Amino acid sequence: MSVSTDQRTHRTTHRLGINAPADLVFSMLRDASHWPYLDGLTVYSERVSGDDDAHELRTSLVSNGSLSSSHCWRVFDAASHRAEFHQLDLEPPLRELAGDWEIRPADGLSMVTLNHEFEVDDEHLAERINAIIEDYSRRELDALKVSCERLSVLLQHHAPQPHPAPHPPPHPTPQSTAKEA
Repeated sequence: MSVSTDQRTHRTTHRLGINAPADLVFSMLRDASHWPYLDGLTVYSERVSGDDDAHELRTSLVSNGSLSSSHCWRVFDAASHRAEFHQLDLEPPLRELAGDWEIRPADGLSMVTLNHEFEVDDEHLAERINAIIEDYSRRELDALKVSCERLSVLLQHHAPQPHPAPHPPPHPTPQSTAKEA
């Protein structure tokens, strides 16, 4: 993780290698309907409006031992395996919360990068909010890794296997033809 501050904008970056194809990882991020089964943090997820390329998402999750709601706008670029998000309806001390996901092939893995940017009204709370983002991001990436790697193995084991070509019937030889006559 890395953190930098530019006036009131705080940035975090988290990276994790996942042993699964980038397309699979990206599809798991895009389809939030299964998140309650995926990460252990989300208890409810619903696409409110939009389509697969851009949509508004509402989730309920457990944060700091209590249930909270999240409402965000997400934009996807499938060709570059990139997704951007921007939290809506924030309450103080958060003024802004946004970020992006990026999935890149690297050494046989999918390298997943999760970036956050946030601004706060009270700089004294920035460290506490950063710690919450750190905890949630790590748990989210770990859960994504486990789920994607399990699904990748299942898909490999259940992929259609090529059947050997049937052997053609033997051609009659001159000896077999003579015996039959």
